[in-house]
Amino acid sequence: MEKRLFTLTIIGAVMCLALQAEAVEFQPLGFEASSMGGAGVASAKGSFAPYYNPALLAEERHAVEISLSGGVGMREIDVVDHIDKLADIDIDQTFSELENAYNPSDPLNSTIPSSVQSDFTTIKSELNALSQRNGVQLMPSASLGMQIGNFGFGAYGVSEASAHAVIDPNRLDIIVQIDVLGTDWYATYDEVSNTITDFTLDPTAYQNSSLEYAINNKLTYVKLTGLAYAEIPIAYGHQFSTDFGKFDVGASFKVMPGYTYDYSIAVDTKSNNLSDELDNAKKKDTSFGIDVGLLYKPEAISNLSLGLVGKNLNTPKFDTASGGELEVEPQIRAGIAYDLLGDRVTLALDADLTENETFIPNYNSRFVGGGINLHPFSWLSLRGGLMENISESDEGIIYTGGFSLGTKWIQLDVAGQLSSKKGEFEGEEIPRYARVQVSLVSKWF
Repeated sequence: MEKRLFTLTIIGAVMCLALQAEAVEFQPLGFEASSMGGAGVASAKGSFAPYYNPALLAEERHAVEISLSGGVGMREIDVVDHIDKLADIDIDQTFSELENAYNPSDPLNSTIPSSVQSDFTTIKSELNALSQRNGVQLMPSASLGMQIGNFGFGAYGVSEASAHAVIDPNRLDIIVQIDVLGTDWYATYDEVSNTITDFTLDPTAYQNSSLEYAINNKLTYVKLTGLAYAEIPIAYGHQFSTDFGKFDVGASFKVMPGYTYDYSIAVDTKSNNLSDELDNAKKKDTSFGIDVGLLYKPEAISNLSLGLVGKNLNTPKFDTASGGELEVEPQIRAGIAYDLLGDRVTLALDADLTENETFIPNYNSRFVGGGINLHPFSWLSLRGGLMENISESDEGIIYTGGFSLGTKWIQLDVAGQLSSKKGEFEGEEIPRYARVQVSLVSKWF
């Protein structure tokens, strides 16, 4: 009875946290969960148990399992194509061409090249589009996982590096500052009529509504933010047998070395240069985290597993390059799994109980997903599934799949995820969300 009360107390505490917590995303890792709709809280036994649910360490299928994985993910929400169009034009160059075109003796009758008119029309159109919610995330991952009996060790590296455009909607007019014989004049340009409509010494309109002023004073810019860290756990799972079934309880203490990113760059920086710019934005710091997991297997349905995990319950904190602090708030996720046909088929489903923040402003993550794992032979596994971010609709349904080949001693595994909804880059469709992972897995005894 005392053991059951202890387990129920932990469940109650975790569920209370689920009512109020927000966090960075619960990143899908692993050679099985990633291809089964992200579901792993009740099914990721072995070397990824310390990451998904340390209680699963009490359900080890092999005495030792070691995995080495690497992958990359991305999310794009209405930003890449717009920024690259601005980069192709070069906003500074367009302003310079306008300033060089004015006629100092008769400014209002200056002859403006048609290319300047076309470029400013595009610039304003792209900036207006970017004034809506936008962002792009790069999510590389790498991990070394180890399950030895009921213990788990390793290094699970996750990251969210994000870029989003910040546009001052009140400063989009084309007003340029021009030096005339040592005196600052302000020329207002109308791209519809391709004429300079005003030429004045008064700086008020320039300061209050000029795009040039907004860019020069970093009121319109691209913000780079993110967090990359490794979870290095010491985890343990223990099983309690009762008349109602089996309760597994697990916990993980994690050292979390990582980098935070916080930097601002020009709004027309090429998207393929963002990774180089991120090197200027990072700050190294180390924190620690605590995870607690539960698993219940009812006596009446022995092949059914019900899981619950609370990650980062202590709210790990990292210092940022700008002098601030980034918090990784608790993540709560529930899962269910069912084995059938002599464990040759596994069905699994996970659901985030917290709405987790991402580094794209006002864009949250709360995934529900599941899938099936078919392993008809010891050397072959085929998996598929679906997942969806129920907090946002931009990505649509995300299709997942994967396979593994090889003996128990060494297996090659490939897993992928691809969203149904598409964005655009250089005239080509790109997925709103995608991820791929490759793993080597070795199981002993």
